[in-house]
Amino acid sequence: MDIKNQIEFYDKYWSGRKVLNNLKLRRAVKILDYFIAVKREIKEPRIIELGSGDGRFTAFIGEFGNADAIELSKEAVIRANELYPHVNYIHGNAIDHPLEQATYDVVISQEVIEHIEEQDKYFEACYNILKPGGYLILTTPNKKVFDHMEGGNWSRQPIEKVLTPNDLKQLVKKKFKIIDYDSIILNFGKQGYFKLINNRYLTGFCNKVGLRKFRERTLGKFGYGLHQCIFAKKNMI
Repeated sequence: MDIKNQIEFYDKYWSGRKVLNNLKLRRAVKILDYFIAVKREIKEPRIIELGSGDGRFTAFIGEFGNADAIELSKEAVIRANELYPHVNYIHGNAIDHPLEQATYDVVISQEVIEHIEEQDKYFEACYNILKPGGYLILTTPNKKVFDHMEGGNWSRQPIEKVLTPNDLKQLVKKKFKIIDYDSIILNFGKQGYFKLINNRYLTGFCNKVGLRKFRERTLGKFGYGLHQCIFAKKNMI
């Protein structure tokens, strides 16, 4: 699908206010956990969110630094600039838009990479706009989980190139050092060997004997959560 048609799709997608669900809330909490580590090091970080949607998350995190955002939906950008004047929202494509290089301390990418055709170029764009030693915070769905769910990926956006944990890590490692990999939101997927991993009796037993957090941490690190989360640092070449 060409850019014009994608813009039309996202203009319609972001029309009107959306009440966000629990999955989005838990992703936001994870991003903020990583962002706290950035704030400990950098008092007033320069931040950019790539694919900011209606802009509300960038507006929140922009209270803790100086924030820009880029979004493919022109209508979403117009409304976000009206509602959140402390953030500079830019209409454009994160890969092709001429953003200033070596400018940002942190790039936030929330559920975007799976909707990019040229994924290597996307990570290159993230790398180029970061300052030396800058940070990438990224979330994306987990193909390994979708492949074990009835119906698979429920998203129906113009481009769907969902990544497995291994594929995601390999892409990130080309330009970044991974500080932390995690996956969150368990107990999705009931097919194949996921029948055992997410067995409700086994899950219930772990909860009963006080192993819930241990189970969640372990399965999360091994990539069994619905959404993958990356905290990485720009390689110094």
